[in-house]
Amino acid sequence: MSDLVLTVTDIKQWLYCPRVVYYLRCLPSVRPTTYRMRAATDAHDDEADRERRRSLRTYGLDDGERAFDVEITSTRLGVRGRIDLVVRRRDEIIPIDYKDSPGRAGRHFQVQLAAYGLLLEEETGLAAHRGFLYFIPSRRSFAVTLGDDLKDAAREAIEAIRTMIARESMPSPTPWRRRCTVCEFHRFCNDVI
Repeated sequence: MSDLVLTVTDIKQWLYCPRVVYYLRCLPSVRPTTYRMRAATDAHDDEADRERRRSLRTYGLDDGERAFDVEITSTRLGVRGRIDLVVRRRDEIIPIDYKDSPGRAGRHFQVQLAAYGLLLEEETGLAAHRGFLYFIPSRRSFAVTLGDDLKDAAREAIEAIRTMIARESMPSPTPWRRRCTVCEFHRFCNDVI
């Protein structure tokens, strides 16, 4: 493990578009802040207040101890994160991440959740076999099985990010150009139309 501590958000961004992580890690002073970013932060805060009043039925659970805004660090992986909600049950630990998006459980969101699961497993010794994405606009939860495929994808992303940072090499842009139209770094990618 390197001395550089990555974030779980780095992993999610890497899978969305690796250039975002390049700009954040190799050129950190250029990051613009957008209205959309501020609005998403506000939506997360509002949702946490509502979550405190809800039961766990939203996630199909009948019991569990809830913890909000859980700060966690894995010394083994060299990754830290802040989990919106963690449900601890007798034999499992469940990460729940709020999303201020339309409700598509993209792979980048699922791998982010798996990374949270890895961190929780290391800290608690409990298995993280599942997690949930909670989509704020639709007020719906989406169950995600945190299998080896997603956990391995998180580990692979960590290694790829570390390699990119060590080499300071700009990665290729995302092949999904629609993502570029709403990206805060769009103006820096002159090779993307």
